[in-house]
Amino acid sequence: MHFAKIRTHLLPAVRISQTNRLFLSSYPEFEEIRIPVPYGHIAGKAWGNPDGKPILGLHGWLDNAGTHDRLIQHLAPGYRFIALDQPGHGRSSHYPPGMQYKMSDAFTFIRQVLDHLKWDKCCIVGHSLGAGMGMWYSALFPEQIEKVVAIDLASFGSMSLQKHVSVSRKSVKIAVDMHKKLASGGKIPYYNFEDSCGRAFMAANVLGGLGSITKESVEILMKRGLVKHPEKEDLYTWSADLRLRIPTTFNMVQEVAEEYGSKISCPHLLIKAKDSSKYTTDENFERILKVYRNHNPN
Repeated sequence: MHFAKIRTHLLPAVRISQTNRLFLSSYPEFEEIRIPVPYGHIAGKAWGNPDGKPILGLHGWLDNAGTHDRLIQHLAPGYRFIALDQPGHGRSSHYPPGMQYKMSDAFTFIRQVLDHLKWDKCCIVGHSLGAGMGMWYSALFPEQIEKVVAIDLASFGSMSLQKHVSVSRKSVKIAVDMHKKLASGGKIPYYNFEDSCGRAFMAANVLGGLGSITKESVEILMKRGLVKHPEKEDLYTWSADLRLRIPTTFNMVQEVAEEYGSKISCPHLLIKAKDSSKYTTDENFERILKVYRNHNPN
């Protein structure tokens, strides 16, 4: 993980070089970890020597720690890489009944995790939502983050002020309906592993666009994204908390995104795939890149 100023890398494909193949044996196995939090635990996967240079892996919305399985193969020796299942995802605890997830919770749980691990300083590698979390956490606590790698997401998306009230109204209504649905104890759908992966694959391609994810990648994520039927070993349902689908109640304007972006002072690598969604307007995308370049001294 050696890089200088913020750079925007456009990746048409990933090619494994002979040098990268040499790293495959550096992290042959992982260990499951659980970190206590007030509502249960944060689950995760840990690779490497506990005394190695620390890296925290953060996944995207409705994904899990499996996101980083393939990246580990390209990591040079000497690191301690811990990939987390964020609250409500993978094998981590769900929030108590009646509660719901909000963006600001992310920074609390990251702080709790770093305190538990006794990591005074670490690097963060985040994908999508996890990239936004990593960048904003490095703005909030620059003394704790040595470097940040943001994959796919340049910044949390902003929204014009005129839309905030209507979007908040919609979010509240969806939240109330969701809590009623969960309280009613409706029938939980179960499928075999192949069908579960197929449904996840179709859903991901609807949300992200055709070709946004491969079946192989879905199968990797579903190893942590499914839970078994309590009685039938060959049937599964989703592990992610349904409340994660409740839209954010309060949003932000572009100036907020730029203010946080201006406070990222550590070395900062942004990786975007060619022709991928910017999750914002072209104008706002270029504005946030300009903020990074103008304010980051590294």
